[in-house]
Amino acid sequence: MPFECSFPTRHTDTYASSGFVHAGVLLALTELAYAAFESHCGIQKPDGVLAVPRETAVTYHRPLRWQDGCRVAVETTEVGEHGFSQEFTCASESSGVRIATFRHDWVWLDLGTGRSVPIPPEVQEKYRQG
Repeated sequence: MPFECSFPTRHTDTYASSGFVHAGVLLALTELAYAAFESHCGIQKPDGVLAVPRETAVTYHRPLRWQDGCRVAVETTEVGEHGFSQEFTCASESSGVRIATFRHDWVWLDLGTGRSVPIPPEVQEKYRQG
C-alpha cells in the first residue's frame, strides 16, 4: 500500500491568478512527500548525503483548483544499491480526482564530492516496504 500525505494549496500557488495550481508547485509537493516518506520509513542517510532526483517524468491528467488541497501517494517501484525509483500520484484532496503522476529516479548524493553513494541493503528494504 502506498504511503500518503496531504498538503494545503494556496491562491499564491496558481498560474497567473487562474485559480489552478502551478505545475512547479506540484513538483515541489512531490519532494515534500518524499521527505515525509523518508521520515515515516525511518530512513537515515549519512551526514552530508542527500537524496536527489536524477530524472523525472510527469503526466498531467487535469488541473487542480487551489482550494482543493493535494493528496500525494508515494510508492517505491524499484530500488537497488545505485538508486531507486518512485511514483507519486497527486490527487485533489477534496474530490480524490487524479491530477498528475510523477516518476522520480533518485540517487544518494555526497554533497562534498558531488558523487553518488551506495544505498545499504537494510535501507533498500525500508524503501521497498514503504
